[in-house]
Amino acid sequence: EHIDPETRLTTQFINIKVSSINAASADFKIRLNSNDYNDLCNKVSGPILNVRNVVFHQTLTERFEEAFREEVTQNGVYRTDRESVECIGCLHAVSDVKLSKLCDEPSVGDCKNCLCRPMWCMRCMAKWFANRQDQAAPEKWLSGSAPCPTCRSKFCIRDVQFLAS
Repeated sequence: EHIDPETRLTTQFINIKVSSINAASADFKIRLNSNDYNDLCNKVSGPILNVRNVVFHQTLTERFEEAFREEVTQNGVYRTDRESVECIGCLHAVSDVKLSKLCDEPSVGDCKNCLCRPMWCMRCMAKWFANRQDQAAPEKWLSGSAPCPTCRSKFCIRDVQFLAS
């Protein structure tokens, strides 16, 4: 593990022993940033065994996504009869969140009511939110705000709700 003196963030490195099924090939080792491990898994066609069950640290963004999700689950649900659509952020997941001003009374504070229909999944909304925060102060991200990715109405985490039928 390495700690960057400027950002105070840790980086986990892993040592990987590569063994070929071809007996004529010698084993070798590589050292890899744990954040790049998933990329390696996606590129290697053979099986990768984690024989020691090593736990890889999550990236800062992944840890924030978890915290964001936990906070949003406390906001209640937004009831809708509309059919969910594909997330326009990743084009993979189904949209599952809605922005609605819940943090204060309608005319109080900086947050505004978003009138956009739900078009984003939780993961993309969390990434959008995190990328609009001060990257040098991740400890303040949960108390921050961001513009709606579509209409630019300002919102905070308390304004994000999961969809429910």
